[in-house]
Amino acid sequence: MVDLSIDLPLILINLGTFLIGMVLIWFVFLKGFSKKMQDRADLIKNTIDSAEKQKIDVEKLKADYEKQIETIEKKFQEKIREATKEGHEIKNDIILKAREEAKELLEKTKEKLAIEKEKMLKEMRLEVANLGISIAEKVIKQSINKEAQDKIIADITKEVEKN
Repeated sequence: MVDLSIDLPLILINLGTFLIGMVLIWFVFLKGFSKKMQDRADLIKNTIDSAEKQKIDVEKLKADYEKQIETIEKKFQEKIREATKEGHEIKNDIILKAREEAKELLEKTKEKLAIEKEKMLKEMRLEVANLGISIAEKVIKQSINKEAQDKIIADITKEVEKN
């Protein structure tokens, strides 16, 4: 039969051996494991700190770029305003020049028309005078001689030219 008696010294020795084994395992394995866990925690903390610093740097860089973009947009808008203003000035100059040219052309045309009118009036007066002389000549053909006729034509021509 099997002896099931409890032997206290054996239990104490087994318990002591177990505790010593646990302490050895703790120092040998768990201390190394604990150090590795601490190193891993430090690495994670350093990585998080580095990521936060990079995030801050990225945010600063983003803010700088946004300021630069805003400055560029302001300059761009100013250039557009200047170009628009310059375009309006050029347009107004062209319109003013066109009006001046049209005015000059109108004046020249009026002068030419006045000259043509005067020329036509002189021609009409001469024509009327010649017609009048022709009619008078036919009426009094026999009573006036050639010298008197020439004198009458010259007098009428001078009168027409004066008017």
